[in-house]
Amino acid sequence: MAAYRRSSDGSCTICANGQTELIDQHLKPDPRIGPTVGFFKDGLPIGPAGCLKACASRLTGRTILIVGASAWFEDDPEWMYEEHRASRNALTMFCKPVRPTRTKGGATFMQPTGIYYCEPSVLEFIGSRGYRDIKEQLIPALQRAGLRVGAVPLPGRAYEVTDWSSYMSVVDRILSTGRFPTDGYRNLAPQIWCGRDVALSPRARIVGPALLGHDSRVEDDAVVIGPTTFGAECHIGGGSWLVRVVGGDRMSCPANSSLADRFVPYPSSIPATRAKAEAVGIADRLL
Repeated sequence: MAAYRRSSDGSCTICANGQTELIDQHLKPDPRIGPTVGFFKDGLPIGPAGCLKACASRLTGRTILIVGASAWFEDDPEWMYEEHRASRNALTMFCKPVRPTRTKGGATFMQPTGIYYCEPSVLEFIGSRGYRDIKEQLIPALQRAGLRVGAVPLPGRAYEVTDWSSYMSVVDRILSTGRFPTDGYRNLAPQIWCGRDVALSPRARIVGPALLGHDSRVEDDAVVIGPTTFGAECHIGGGSWLVRVVGGDRMSCPANSSLADRFVPYPSSIPATRAKAEAVGIADRLL
């Protein structure tokens, strides 16, 4: 969203249901995103094309960027817009190569990423009832009407975040390449970032990529192996082992506890009685 705001003066609408106030609370303090973020709450699943249709009154008659909730990508939205505009498509679907394997005809297999640019004219081809998908319903309708639909490969990395493995791939990529706002953070060592006023014991062991939030504390003999991120004011007790953990603000890890491959909401404490064997076993394979 920050990348979009840098390349556009338009508004943004998030289509979601459930506890959307949590998303709102997270976005409001971020000056990079700006105040022009709205919400559309769909009571029943209506699909990405259905959400687009439902938000028609919020659109300003300009080209529309659609990004699926599970999509993460590195490429510049402005470059993507220029590719869409140059092609003169009604809708442009951005894809990634699945494998370097090629078919007998020489065509590369491409996989949709859930990212599209489209013109407002496509709205009239979206039905008003039921679940409406972009690939299965909208694109065939546009082709039947003789409108241009194109596919453009993304040169950068793109992920569909659907499980822990794909989520951690994104975390790893963000930390390894420094693709996060580094204001207030310092690069303590290769792929290790520390926020302001982090108390890091010289006897702790950190293996990156890792990001330690502002005002956090890591005590003696603690072992942290990335990809791992901690929010602000976290406490990692002495002798603890954390492997591939994502923790929010004020996460507390008591002494001699351990955790592997987990997301810890904030604020939350990790049980001190958790067995260390799983974390130690993973660490042995990584170190």
